[in-house]
Amino acid sequence: MALTLYRTFLVTPMDQDGGVRSRPRHVIFDLDGTLADSSPGILWSFHSTLEVIGLEADEDTLRRLIGPPLGDSFRMLGVPEDDVERVVEIYRDFYAGRGVAHASLYDGVAATLEALVDEGVRLAVATAKRVDFARQMLANLDVDEHFDLVAGASLDLSVTAKYDIMSEVLDTWVVSELRDVWMVGDRHYDMAAARAHGVVAVGAQWGFGSDAELSEAGAHWLAARPGDLLDESATGGSPVCLLGEVCEVCGAVLDAAHPTPCDADGTS
Repeated sequence: MALTLYRTFLVTPMDQDGGVRSRPRHVIFDLDGTLADSSPGILWSFHSTLEVIGLEADEDTLRRLIGPPLGDSFRMLGVPEDDVERVVEIYRDFYAGRGVAHASLYDGVAATLEALVDEGVRLAVATAKRVDFARQMLANLDVDEHFDLVAGASLDLSVTAKYDIMSEVLDTWVVSELRDVWMVGDRHYDMAAARAHGVVAVGAQWGFGSDAELSEAGAHWLAARPGDLLDESATGGSPVCLLGEVCEVCGAVLDAAHPTPCDADGTS
């Protein structure tokens, strides 16, 4: 079983002396729902895959599954464990053929990335999307040059958990203070993994997750739009939430709904 204790610390929009939120030296971005609205291609690939395997799900259900590792999403849709790997490959074939091309940057993302780089901030991507798809999408969107590293799910599915994907980034950078690193994402997986690594968890309100999901998963603060990442005087956001434990395998906070860590195969 995989279990990580949070290394917790205090980060608020305004510090105790009335100063502004500290600026990052490094920022890790999620991709789907944070940098890009990739929902058209993802939803089409989900629908096409479910048609092949004889399952159905409405669009609202599928939208809630944008962001988690694909294996987790198909388990939630009722795919038996023995079939998950095969179904994920079916999905990826559909996504490679058409889905990956159907994405667009959220308003303000390109300008925010450029401004951060101009300020000397190092940028990376950590996504549950397969890493080759992530690199292709970022190149299609003309923002790939801003990132030191693009980390994602491995081709062989041996690496899919957000914690492990973030580890690849943090192991590459030389970071003196973890509180100088921000993880920006739109789902609880992103916030939980950020907390597990001891970095600042920033919830992207413009993505697929809800404010409640982000806050309950430990977001230090919530950004309403990409440009808020540049605004040192921004005072909006969630209260500081000090949590206890997170599952390294799926990224979920251990609570009544997920009381024990997952095994290596992703089952709790």
